[in-house]
Amino acid sequence: MDGAHDLGGMHGFGPVPIEVDEPLFHAPWEGRVWAMMRAAMNNTTIDRFRYTIEQMPPAEYLASSYYERWLWALERLAVEQGLLDGTHRPSAVARPSPATPTWAGRFKPGDRVRVRNQVTSGHTRVPRYVRNHVGRVEQVAFAWPNPGESAAAGTYGEPELVYTVAFAAADLFDPAADHTLTADLGESDLEEP
Repeated sequence: MDGAHDLGGMHGFGPVPIEVDEPLFHAPWEGRVWAMMRAAMNNTTIDRFRYTIEQMPPAEYLASSYYERWLWALERLAVEQGLLDGTHRPSAVARPSPATPTWAGRFKPGDRVRVRNQVTSGHTRVPRYVRNHVGRVEQVAFAWPNPGESAAAGTYGEPELVYTVAFAAADLFDPAADHTLTADLGESDLEEP
């Protein structure tokens, strides 16, 4: 899903504030939200949690702090899971391991790949600034279930290969950029150029 949450590479938001010696929590309630998130995550996937945050209205999202976004999503997940009004406890979700793949994929290190621009109203972990761009596979990073499917189902499915793909920043952002950007992208998000 494209929306206010996908700000990477966007202009007009000013510099990223960097707080020297930033504490883990700025207020006690943030620590409580963190603890509640750990409890709610027993019953769903990280992708479902991220997708729920993406449902936050854009103006509210942009005006909220990190843990305020978490709390907003937790309130909705708690209702979805019946944690507030029912005696039924949802089953724990089995967690995948970011395993080293034991199978060969469509791509290998050195291959050029294009990032697909899949239009979706659901969840995607593909930043918009790499979509339709060509990069080079650096490595097969690991195997992990497709984030869009995990977000929709609230459970993890079969893993797919995830590749570390390198892009020239000059191709993505500005011709004067002189660095390389890497992104871990699922095999289903890539195609031959």
